[in-house]
Amino acid sequence: MRKILFVTTRNPFSKKYSGDRLRSSQIIKYLSKKNKVDMIYIDELNNETVSDESFKGNKFFFKRSLFLSLINSFLQLLKINPLQLGFFYSEKAHKFIENQHNNYDVIIFHLLRSIKHMPSNFTGKKILEMTDVYSDNYKQTFNQISFLNPFLYLYFLENLLIKKYEKKCSDIFDKIVLVDNNNLNKSKHIFKDKVVKISNGSFSQKKSFIFKKKNNKILFIGNIKYLPNKEACFYFVKKILPKVNKKFPEIEFHIIGEISILNKVILMSYKNVKVLGTKKNLNNLIKNSICGISNLNIATGMQNKILSYMSYGIPTICSFKSFNNSVLKKNKDVLVYKNDEQLINLILKLKTNKTLSNKISNNGYRKVKTNFNWDLVLKKYSKII
Repeated sequence: MRKILFVTTRNPFSKKYSGDRLRSSQIIKYLSKKNKVDMIYIDELNNETVSDESFKGNKFFFKRSLFLSLINSFLQLLKINPLQLGFFYSEKAHKFIENQHNNYDVIIFHLLRSIKHMPSNFTGKKILEMTDVYSDNYKQTFNQISFLNPFLYLYFLENLLIKKYEKKCSDIFDKIVLVDNNNLNKSKHIFKDKVVKISNGSFSQKKSFIFKKKNNKILFIGNIKYLPNKEACFYFVKKILPKVNKKFPEIEFHIIGEISILNKVILMSYKNVKVLGTKKNLNNLIKNSICGISNLNIATGMQNKILSYMSYGIPTICSFKSFNNSVLKKNKDVLVYKNDEQLINLILKLKTNKTLSNKISNNGYRKVKTNFNWDLVLKKYSKII
């Protein structure tokens, strides 16, 4: 049995859903089965926590303030480090880890932005749950957003700083965990011998999808405060949904996930758009669905939303960029498109073609059950701790 400290900058057991929270909570619960795991999380708000009897370890919460986050970000910039290292930093959490690290055999840092809390002189195993290559993510974001966007230059700067820091991480950590390592050929600054691929997983659900000609929902699941998700939703309601509605006026776009009040108001001003907010149970929401989509133009790894759709048997359509998994088969388990015209055609086919719809539904559901169970995919963690 190993003594493990898991350090993260967001509450994994919050009622607010996001892909990174889901992944971190599953890692913690899996490792807790045979090890002693404690968790530290640093957050701006003490989010309401969902009780989970499968995690018996200690939870240590450290609140950060926006004012100090901005100051710390500026200080990191002066050191030519990524801004996010300062923004998510807590001096109290760092001191706590410095005082307690000798009690642990392993420390797992969740995402790059938590690394500033690394204790000095820690002799145990150091693991970075990087999840995605964020320098690639920021580069894609810079290439996608408008030059009128005031954050454009911030993304450009952060991309350069993160790339430099990712190389440093290869020296610091014993292992670096990625959801998918397909893009490592473009990321030569990360030492490949340190990288372990551990994909996202999914929960076993009852297959709920039933093809009906009256089905009228297109689903999007994700944290809409995350820029790639927000951009994907706005693009769909502006460019795709109106063209789909010319053929089928009754089709609606349903958005499920954490979202700001402003973006919720704006999105709901569009015809046939429903913004449902954060929902833990999707059983009632997926009734009468045509498909789930992952139409991201900014993506570096396997998207949790894809596995969520497939776990219910919902036919899934994803962009070529978000189709980043060697296990799933294109146009057999999921439908993949490269341009707007193809996306529209695939939606219309799933609306009208029962054979195609049931094929993608059944294949996707079987693939998730046999290949993406959380306990199955997280087995590799037992080997690296």
